Amino acid sequence: MAANDEGLSRPDLNDVVVRGAVSPGILSARSVDDYLALATRENTRTSYASAVRHFEIEWGGLLPATPDSIARYLAEYGNRLASSTLQHRLSALSRWHHDQGFADPTKHARVRQVLRGIRVSQPVAVKQARPLQLEHLEAFDREFRILLDTAEAGERLRLLRDHALLLLGFWRGFRSDELASLLIENVSITAGQGMVCYLGHSKADRQARGHSFATPALSRLCPVAACEAWIEASGCDHGPLFRRIDQWGNLGQEPLHVDSIAPLLRSMLLQAGIAQTETFSTHSMRRGFANWASENGWDIKQLMDYVEWRDIKSAIRYVDVATTAARDRIEAALVARPIPATAIIVNALAGHQPVLEPQSVRLELKMSLSAHGGSASKAETARRRIEQWCLKPRKLRRLDDDGLRYEVSVSFSDSEPLEDTVYQLLDDMHRIAEERQCGLEASFRDRATDRYWN
Repeated sequence: MAANDEGLSRPDLNDVVVRGAVSPGILSARSVDDYLALATRENTRTSYASAVRHFEIEWGGLLPATPDSIARYLAEYGNRLASSTLQHRLSALSRWHHDQGFADPTKHARVRQVLRGIRVSQPVAVKQARPLQLEHLEAFDREFRILLDTAEAGERLRLLRDHALLLLGFWRGFRSDELASLLIENVSITAGQGMVCYLGHSKADRQARGHSFATPALSRLCPVAACEAWIEASGCDHGPLFRRIDQWGNLGQEPLHVDSIAPLLRSMLLQAGIAQTETFSTHSMRRGFANWASENGWDIKQLMDYVEWRDIKSAIRYVDVATTAARDRIEAALVARPIPATAIIVNALAGHQPVLEPQSVRLELKMSLSAHGGSASKAETARRRIEQWCLKPRKLRRLDDDGLRYEVSVSFSDSEPLEDTVYQLLDDMHRIAEERQCGLEASFRDRATDRYWN
């Protein structure tokens, strides 16, 4: 605790961050750099900083870089590093140049061609995490119940934590960073019915607006009962839900580190007698649930809503479609009207039938693009791509011949309000503009209510 001018104690900034509370007085003391840091995930900041150091210190490159130096850097490591690693390095260098206000050399045609050549020279299939299956959960659950009967206090805590983490991670399709950032005060449990977890931010929540995830109680392998048992045993009423336990069985105050969850998962599965645990990662829980849901009749739109996927390509990468039946389900779902799965579960918990009709509204869009180097062709390419990928799927209608004013149809629902949908669309448009090294000014207007989003 820190003292103020009146001698009264106030919470330290770190206490506020850990507990997920918001205090205007505390937040006002933060600098611009503090907020910029919070806008990017810690893992991303760390990995990007490491990539920039590799270019600048280990390779000896100069920043700001030129397209030629970036191309030579790629060539130097083209036969030593995977193309995916080099792509990550390019992303980090691109981010550095944007943050410092320099032109981005990684988007130069020469750089992209060199990277394409490296990919051709490395014809390796992308490795995917082995999906967790229901039998894996059952095997661990059996071992958990056997060990719990004779476990001492410290080991009992560890077993209860791991059991809750595995079941919640699978049935909610959570990422490792989402599991690590869950706070007890943001978990609401109704015994025998379900639980709601609130996340203040996540990878899919680009606007950091927060989102609640409902999870129903199940007749077996129940994540709700497992989390309830773990919270009761921990004796904690605030702070990280999943936290460290030392070798002597003492419960810590710090959350599990994101990078520790994959080894922990492998250890749990090895303990349950499952072979080849090295093929599992934290994505195994998410991918395993996606496959389970697909096999049990969920359409791809429901699955995307439930696990917060924005891009259908991401969803399909997680779902094994080796069988004709699975492929047919996905193809049929692509043209089906989406019913948000989160809302289905919430309604089921409340005892109601899931009846959701997505709403749609026509919005006016004003848009202007300017290339950073003054290239009219870049701006035109960016405009065409925004029209193709963002506007045409929303029943695009041009209001002028210059490509400056449009009318589009935007669908939304209770699980994804209009404001969130519009801001996600703006994010996608800005990303396309940045890829073409263009600046974008865009605003949406609902003429019926005169609301604006920009």
